[in-house]
Parts: sequence; C-alpha cells; structure tokens
Amino acid sequence: MMDRRFLLALALSAIVIVLTESLFPTATPGRGPHGADSAAVAAAVAAANAPGHAPGEKSATGTPGPVTPGSSSAASPRAAQQPTPQAAQQAAQQAARQATPQAAAPVPLAASSASANSSSSVPVAPVAAETLTVTTPRTLVSFSSVGAVPVAVTMRNYRSTVRTEADTAARPEVRLARPGESLLRYHIIMGQDTLALDRVAFRGSASQGRDGAPDVTFQGDLARATGPPAAVTIQYHFGPDGYLSQVTGAVAVPGGSVPGAAGAAIGYLLVDLPSGFPSYEADSTDDLQQLAYVIKPVHEDPSSISFSHLDPGQAELHEGPAEWAVAKDKYFLVGVLAADTVRAHQIAEMDLVGQPRVAKLATRGAATIVLPLASAAGGVAGSATFAFQLYAGPQEYRRLRSIGHDFENLNPYGGFLHPILQPFVTLVVQTVLWMRQTLQINYGWVLVIFGVVIRFLLWPVNQRAMRTSIKMQRLQPELAEVNTKYKNDRMKLQEEMVRVYREHGMSPWSPIAGCLPMMLPLPIFGALYFVFRNTIEFRGVPFLWLHDISAKDPYYIMPILMGASSFLVSWIGMRNSPPNPQTKMMGYMFPIMMTVFLAKVAAGLNLYYLVQNVATLPQQWILANERAKSGSNASSSAGPPGGSGSGSSGGSAGGKGGGGGGGAKPRPSGGATGGSVAAAAKAR
Repeated sequence: MMDRRFLLALALSAIVIVLTESLFPTATPGRGPHGADSAAVAAAVAAANAPGHAPGEKSATGTPGPVTPGSSSAASPRAAQQPTPQAAQQAAQQAARQATPQAAAPVPLAASSASANSSSSVPVAPVAAETLTVTTPRTLVSFSSVGAVPVAVTMRNYRSTVRTEADTAARPEVRLARPGESLLRYHIIMGQDTLALDRVAFRGSASQGRDGAPDVTFQGDLARATGPPAAVTIQYHFGPDGYLSQVTGAVAVPGGSVPGAAGAAIGYLLVDLPSGFPSYEADSTDDLQQLAYVIKPVHEDPSSISFSHLDPGQAELHEGPAEWAVAKDKYFLVGVLAADTVRAHQIAEMDLVGQPRVAKLATRGAATIVLPLASAAGGVAGSATFAFQLYAGPQEYRRLRSIGHDFENLNPYGGFLHPILQPFVTLVVQTVLWMRQTLQINYGWVLVIFGVVIRFLLWPVNQRAMRTSIKMQRLQPELAEVNTKYKNDRMKLQEEMVRVYREHGMSPWSPIAGCLPMMLPLPIFGALYFVFRNTIEFRGVPFLWLHDISAKDPYYIMPILMGASSFLVSWIGMRNSPPNPQTKMMGYMFPIMMTVFLAKVAAGLNLYYLVQNVATLPQQWILANERAKSGSNASSSAGPPGGSGSGSSGGSAGGKGGGGGGGAKPRPSGGATGGSVAAAAKAR
C-alpha cells in the first residue's frame, strides 16, 4: 500500500513541476538545425548585397566609416506613384532580413556601399563619419552623422553587476550599443523612391532648447534616381532625464508633388530596431534569454516575441495599428512610440526575421517597424513629415508608467494567465515601490515587512479556513457512517449528509470555501516571481550576505532556510492530526520540491517566502493546539470503546448496553459520568 502511495506522491510531484514550468516559462533556445538555416540566411544576404541586387535593397553595414552620400535606389517599375502597404511590407522585410551579424573584423561601410553603388548611376564620393555626443542628466547619447541615428546610449546611473576585484565605482557603465552597429536605421519610401538614410552623411549640430534640454539636428541631401536630391531634416529633442526624446523629420523633394491631403499618409518611414544588447549582468545567460521584441497593438495587450522564438531565416509579421514597439533585454530597452493617438501616425506593422546563431542561444534579432509619412501641413508641394518618440533607457516602472500607453507593461507575464496575474503584478510593484519611498529603507527590509503585512492581512481568512479543516476532521466519522448506511440509496444519502453538515453549522460547500482563502497568497507569490525577473529597482541591491537580491543566492543559504521553514510549517500543521500517510508524505516532499524549484531564482523571492513561513508558524501552532483540544473533547463525548451508541442510531457496532432514549449518551462501564449531548454540541 505504501508503495502505491509513494508512487502517487511522485506522480503528483511531477505534475506540480510540469505545471510550474508551464505557468512560469523560461526562455529556451530556438528550434531546428541552426547550422543549415544560418548558411541559407547568410547566402541570401550575400546575394542581396552582391552587385546588381534588386532595386530598393540595402547592403549590410559595419562600423560607420567611409560612406557614400546620396545613395538611393529606384522602386520597381511595377510600383505606382503612391506607395502601397504591400510595398512597405516588402521593404520592411528586406530591411529586417539584412540585419545580419558582422564578421569578427567589421567590414567598413565603404566596402558594402561599393557593391550597391556599382549598380547606381548617381556619382558618389566617400566621406568620413563624425560622432556627435550630447550629455543629459542621466545619459550620454552618441550620434553618427552617417544615417543621423544614435549609435550608443550610456546609462550614467547604472553599472555592470558583474563582480570583480575592482570596486563598484570602477565597473563599466551600462552602454546600449553593439560594436559596429547603430541603434536605429532609417529608410524612406516615397513615391517611386526608396531612400536609404543609413548610407548618407548628414550635417549635425547640437543646441539647447527653450526648456534647457539638448536638441540635435541633422540635415542632408539624398540623391534620387528619379529626380533632383531630396532634402531631409531629422531633429531629436530630449526630455529632462535624457531617456525620452521627441523625433521629428521632414522630407522635401524640390519641384515634386506629393498626392494626398495635409496630414494624410503619402509614404512610409522604415525604422530598424536594435539587433540586441550586450549583457552587463552577472547572470548573462538569463539576461540574453530575455532578449525580445515587444509590440503593443491599439486596444490590445502587448505581445512579446523572444529572439529564440524565431528560427534563423523565419519571418513573422505583426500588423498594426500599434502604439509602440521596443527591443529589450532583462532591464533595458530601446523603443519607438507613436507621436500621438491619431491612427495615421501610429505604427502600421512590425516585421521580424530570425537571425543566424553562433550557439544554441539566440543573441541577435532583426525587426523593422513601419511608420506612415504624412503630407506637410500647409500643402507644401513635395514635402512629407514624420514624428515619433524614442525611449532608450532602463525599465523603471514609474518612469515608463508616466509615459502612458501601457508602456510599463512591456513584459507580458503568465501566458494565458496574463489577465489574472497582471493586476497582482501591478499591485505588488506599486506597493513595494511606495514602501521603499515612504520608509527609506533597503529593499530587503521592504520585502520582510511586506511579507509580514501580507500574512497579517490574511490571518483572519486563514484562521477561518484552518478551523473549517478542523471541523471537517471531526465530521469525517459521521459522514463515513452515513455513507456506509445509505450507500445504496443515493437520495437518502444526500439528505443525511446535508443534515450532518447543517447540525454542525456547515454546508457541503464548506470544504471548498475553506480552501479558497488559503489560495490567496499564491497570486501574490506568482506576481513576485515575475516582478523579480524584470524590476530594475531590485537590480544590484545588497542585503545581509547577498550581493544582489534580484540574482540567486551564490551560497544557497536563503533557499535552504526557506526549505527548512517550509518543513517546520508542515510539521507543526500535521501535529494532532488524524494519521494520513499521503498528507505525511507530501509534508516531507513539498519543502524539498520548493527548495529545488527556488534554488536558482532571485534571492529576494526566497526571502519573501521565508518570511511568509516564519510569520505563519504562530498561527499553525495555535490551530494545532485547538485541534488537540477538539480531539480530546470528541473522545470524551464519544465515551470509551464498548459503550453503546446514540439512541437515534440504535447503538454503535461494539455497544452492548441498552441505548438511552432521546439521543442521550450512555454512561461508560467504569461508572464515570459520560459526555452529554450538550457537551458534544459545545465540542462541535
């Protein structure tokens, strides 16, 4: 019998582990044979970059260096004067497909541009790229004159969490940049022209805006195969913190005409998002596993697509309209937000293409978003404008929330349970941040206080649930007797069971209602699990012997203490309970399972669970003593073995004496006064 119970316990443990992995998934490496796919993608990209490639395609670029000003390519002869969404989608997919990793030695841009220029009739001359750097209160932003785009954003308030012999102040600052790559790349589809801005050298200048924040302006001329050069102006106006900037641009075609009313979409701006970020985390694997693109469609929840979701060469289209799209890792992001809520200004779509992989872990991605170009206000012939917001910085909850558009929810948690978990995640984050701001104490102590407060608030409902459990234990003999007596009469059985429940002030739903309050801590625990995955406020926070409460305990002290406290809670909970081998086995196995499960998660989560267990011990001890008193009262009421049963039931199976009428209990054989009905009722 014990073998069967042991196997049953093992099966239940396996089910718990499987469900845990389903509800709290971790990023997994991509699918499929990467070598063959990578070779196919590399061959396709090489063909696209070769001389004579199709019009509208662009070459993969390396470190911004010698450039070709004014490079452009004509649209296909089949293209109409007015660009279509299909044309924008094809161009976006081409742009995404060509965001390929560079070789160990980056190829100069001049070399890649040369192949494109070999098929162009526009005379070119190489120029050198210049870097323009602006300083804000929290960032250093570096721009390249080639493409008029930011190439690096340095977080002045965040440093690497990789522990070395050096002091924390000597650790490198977090820098959102990859060598030889820019953070963004622009293409413009307008009429029959596809203008590749990443091949053009712009004239850049920096100034101070009226609010004191820096302004960066780029101006350049883009050669067109279908007419005179187009004048392009791009301006970045930074906010007070330096993370958020307003990006505006204008395209003017001298002597040209752009069909459409003022404000109407007459073209498209293609924006290539970053291919990824370098890791500055001690657990770099976990950081890289959370590389993803996220898009927020209008009136829908955000959708996250991890880099490992796409096989190399696999394309995926996410249609708009959308409010924003971002590239992110565990704690930082670069995102593009629509300038306003007008549908003509929102993101039309996002095109993704899986990239080649050096190892099983996907560390590169390619995403291109499509924004509409609007005809210039005032009816200026041949002019178009675009605008969007650019955020490059940390995933600070309050900062993202202040931006609006559900930007703080860029980490959709829980899969199909997202609608249930998200309110708890929001509540937990806001509560913890408020406690930290109000109490001005370490986040570790905030978690301790938070755990105690949660247990205190749940004390009444847990008390009621546990007392319901005690009543159910006392009811079990009577329910078993009724079940045996009326097992062949289902209707009578139900009537008698309802009667028994009613006599004890309960209902058949009491067991379920009693268990529900004990489930309340689970959503909070699940919310904290996800909160520790991406809440940058916990990043690098030391507590006691822990260097970082957002990372696992390197010494595994916290998981062991948590497991020991969980076992102690189970042991006290089983005291004075009726013998139950299954309950006893689970009481031993559950702490072991939790210790294994939480051994490699954030130490702060182990700390919270440890505090919860310790705060539960007094309540468990009190209820265990109540259970012991209840059991002794029930024993005295029932009398010793050999006494007759109640008059209404005609005596117990082992009774020998005559049963007293009126439901009175007979005296025990020793002559001592037996328990009365009133005493039994009080015991109940």
